[in-house]
Amino acid sequence: MSIVAISDTLGSRGDAMGRELARRLGWAFADRESIGKAAEQFGEAVGELHDVIETRPTLWERFTDSKRRYLLYVEASVFEMAARDRVVIVGHGAAIMLRDLRHALRVRVSAPEPVRVARVREAEGLPNGGALDAVRDSDRERAARMRYLYNVDMDDAFLYDLTINSERVNVEEGARLMAEALQLQRVRTTPEASADATDRAATALARARLAADPRTRSQRLTVETRNGRLALRGYADSESHRLAALEIVRAVPGVIDTADESVIPSAMAGEFPRR
Repeated sequence: MSIVAISDTLGSRGDAMGRELARRLGWAFADRESIGKAAEQFGEAVGELHDVIETRPTLWERFTDSKRRYLLYVEASVFEMAARDRVVIVGHGAAIMLRDLRHALRVRVSAPEPVRVARVREAEGLPNGGALDAVRDSDRERAARMRYLYNVDMDDAFLYDLTINSERVNVEEGARLMAEALQLQRVRTTPEASADATDRAATALARARLAADPRTRSQRLTVETRNGRLALRGYADSESHRLAALEIVRAVPGVIDTADESVIPSAMAGEFPRR
């Protein structure tokens, strides 16, 4: 089938369009709250997950390891959902994270600022000034976050396959437009696209699990998965840390085989990495 990843703005009703599309298609639906709950599988408190994706980065974050881990948890959760296919994902940067998946339909939903302000004012019971501040703060912070994390401009039209102006298109019409776009051959899931999604999910999940485990989170290790074969690369401080990393990546779903290409610098000087 396919995947739909929606990037919306506050007051644009992109989440409502995504939910309606999922209902029509009988697909799974994941919003910001669902992604946050999925990220709890990694065993750390996820109260800061919203800040990781939705708010402006601070200088201090560049030195905060927990922020990096939270981002890995979010990415792993999004890629796991995408690998299962037949899912509509809204927010948390999913449209940017999945931009290299050929069969993901990436949609931007927005509306002119006055329209969104009026909606936020009505929905939240805010005064006009408060609603205006909420919309502008949200736009500014989400844009800054995506620029910081992925070096992209959220308003760049070339990031998306479809852009919807919800001032002129209501929720039902928006869902219909996305459903029609899913008829494009390019966004249909092929065996090759499915395998690519599975590989990317395995890589993201392995990275998140390595970051979540106290035995491996400080190690200089990375992973790559191709055709179901996951390679563990980088540097481990000790044999016990290397073995812990291997244990973690070998348990990742979707991995057919693992290759140990890691190195223990003090013990492996002058030797070739293990395979």
